[in-house]
Amino acid sequence: MNRFYRLIASCLLGAILVSAANAVGETETLAWQDLLPELDDTLMLNDGVPWGERVRLDLNDKAVRIPGFIVPVDFEETQLVTRFLLVPYFGACIHEPAPPPNQTIYAEFEPGYPLETLWDPIWVEGKLSTLRVEEDLATASYTLIADKIEPYEY
Repeated sequence: MNRFYRLIASCLLGAILVSAANAVGETETLAWQDLLPELDDTLMLNDGVPWGERVRLDLNDKAVRIPGFIVPVDFEETQLVTRFLLVPYFGACIHEPAPPPNQTIYAEFEPGYPLETLWDPIWVEGKLSTLRVEEDLATASYTLIADKIEPYEY
């Protein structure tokens, strides 16, 4: 009987560990407001860091999926965009002022994405980090190493 209980306990523990491992590796779908830290009593705003530059440190090294628009930073002669700013709305960074840094993501996609138009939204998946990057067009408080880019389907 004791062996039976150990076998059941081992099976349950294995199922829990597999579920936890799968949950850790899942990609989290984000909306742009998810990049903003919550404003509560524990957040001190008198430390000299502007609200638009504050980040959510819990998103560091997370696998995420987020929609947005591409603002090219670097592309090859074949119009494959390899480095870009991901922004929440069309025309951001082209028209001033640029979005705040915590609403701008610097992204790299090594295979390159064939950019046909700037006004078509996309989904980008990859690993997000709280690494700040300053480009001529805008400053980004987040960096995303993209694994996948696909058109945003309405």
